[in-house]
Amino acid sequence: MKKLNFLIIIGVLAIASIAKAGVPDYVISENEIKFYDKVRFGLTSSLVGVEETGRVRYNANEVVAYRKNGRIYEKVPVIQNNKETGRYTFMELLAYRNGMKVYRERLEGGLSNPEYDYFVYREGEFVVKFDKRNSRTLSDFFFHTGLVASGADK
Repeated sequence: MKKLNFLIIIGVLAIASIAKAGVPDYVISENEIKFYDKVRFGLTSSLVGVEETGRVRYNANEVVAYRKNGRIYEKVPVIQNNKETGRYTFMELLAYRNGMKVYRERLEGGLSNPEYDYFVYREGEFVVKFDKRNSRTLSDFFFHTGLVASGADK
């Protein structure tokens, strides 16, 4: 009986430690991956990693990806009229499957009713943009929902 109680206590502690251990915010630069207590936007720099010992500032051109408030953002080419513009921006990574990733880009809009565009990339190369004709098929493939993504019905 004592062994059973001891095993139950160890199991409860193991489950509690797993539940408590979440993925922290991070910044991936060209040279390293650095984990932080919090990542936020700075006034004089693009990103600031906050840790117990201080703050680390990053410029956007040296960051490849980051995680902030549980959301992952990666640098991808900007697309206009289904063509790359030569510029890059950070888009939120929503899903990935079979080597392809779905990103969400926030468009100019109000805080209460933002609009988004959704893009699919493979290995950093643009594949397709969600639109009225393909959003149901792409949603089924990536999200298994069959729901049309908001903003994709333009």
